[in-house]
Amino acid sequence: MKKAYIECSIIFMNVWTVAIAQPLKIQDKPNIIVILTDDQGYADVGYQEFPASKEVLTPNLDELAKTGMIFQNGYVASSTCGPSRSSLLTGRSSSRFGVEDNNTWPDDNSGPPPDEILIPKIISEYGYISAAFGKWHLGELEGMNPKDRGFDYYWGGRGGSGDYFFKKNPQPPCWNSGKSADEAYMTDATTDEAIAFIENNHERPFFAYIAYNAPHSPFETKRQLVERVVDERPQFSNAYERMKTEKDKWDGENYDFGPFKGLNLDMEILRLVYISMLMAVDDGVGEIVETLEKYGIRENTLIFYLSDNGAALSRPNDLGGVNLPLRSGKGSVYDGGVRVPFVMNWPGIIKPLWNSDLIVSSMDIFTTSIELAGGEIPKDRIIDGVNLIPYITGEKQGQPHDYLFFRRKARNSWSIRKGDMKWVYNEKDKDAEPEGGGLYNIQLNVSEYIDLSQKFPEQKEELKNLFYQITKDFPEPRNQHDE
Repeated sequence: MKKAYIECSIIFMNVWTVAIAQPLKIQDKPNIIVILTDDQGYADVGYQEFPASKEVLTPNLDELAKTGMIFQNGYVASSTCGPSRSSLLTGRSSSRFGVEDNNTWPDDNSGPPPDEILIPKIISEYGYISAAFGKWHLGELEGMNPKDRGFDYYWGGRGGSGDYFFKKNPQPPCWNSGKSADEAYMTDATTDEAIAFIENNHERPFFAYIAYNAPHSPFETKRQLVERVVDERPQFSNAYERMKTEKDKWDGENYDFGPFKGLNLDMEILRLVYISMLMAVDDGVGEIVETLEKYGIRENTLIFYLSDNGAALSRPNDLGGVNLPLRSGKGSVYDGGVRVPFVMNWPGIIKPLWNSDLIVSSMDIFTTSIELAGGEIPKDRIIDGVNLIPYITGEKQGQPHDYLFFRRKARNSWSIRKGDMKWVYNEKDKDAEPEGGGLYNIQLNVSEYIDLSQKFPEQKEELKNLFYQITKDFPEPRNQHDE
């Protein structure tokens, strides 16, 4: 098989580092890894206690959660790929700079404008090397690629999800893991490249942004992944037997579900494919942790794990993922669109806990990372993200955020959460909502179906006014559409 070895614009260091055998101090500069999945459902993690959680296979993530902190109230800033990623890496709601939807490739300018500052731009000044892997989706035009935005190294696919076997789109332009590019699987390749980066930079502080395409469409998987799922979840045996008969969808050991919207789809097969794709991500989580342990840097590495938004729902069917018991999904300002699996793990610093109290946001990754690196948060703009470490260690009490808001103005939908209460206005579902939107107690009614507008009209008015006050000077969103 032909191997691709194309020179990249960064030279990796290959000096062995001996692990420091002394108690970890929080002021030591930790390595920071962000593992981001694409369209993973809130229920689609094994550590959750929902019916759908019993179907997925995420043992490595479950271990990461078990030994770290699980945020039951973990949010992203937007319910769509590009804006969500923009918010994570800038620490700001993307609505503040007019990004509320996606553009399409190749004329993609759905990322943050050039004057927005991303995490690596700051922490590079404090001795950190940074890399991004996998899906970018923050702009494909000149000046918007990862290296232009501060990353030292980038390996990954184009703005959207492309395809998992590099058939419709060529492989990314370098392959530092030394693995063969022939018949590669995108999820595995993303893991391989991230591990190569860690191995070559393990003796200096690093920031790794590992953005898996999975389990986003297209729904493509490998036979060995499917068979592993069926071995552990025999309830999918009949679905696999039906898959075997679909000769037109198999290319050797690889399977492509094909068109995934319609009335006559085999939803059990789609769910099986989705679970197998997610399991490949989980394999990657395990390999990344093993690599950290191999080089003696696990104790000084903070890991974030989360999804970019809720699972995609495309009626009359869902696209493999499950958000229940949350309402709605990707694209929505209900919790099903913006509340995601969210785990932080840092041995010795973060004690294992299922946290049902703190309301946290993906934007907090920005501030947490920069302050841990020893940097300063920009003072010339509003930063929505908060350093979570003091709240996790008990140094600070109360909530990190007074409120979290979500806006998709082009769709006439927005919401705001303050404490346990959330106000939602959704023009598309206005027949299902009372006049002026619905008011929900999120802690007591996670599914957002028990409206409290008449019971607490003053709280509803307060949240409406707060939302309008926050967003009154925001720019008009760009002319974009969902992908």
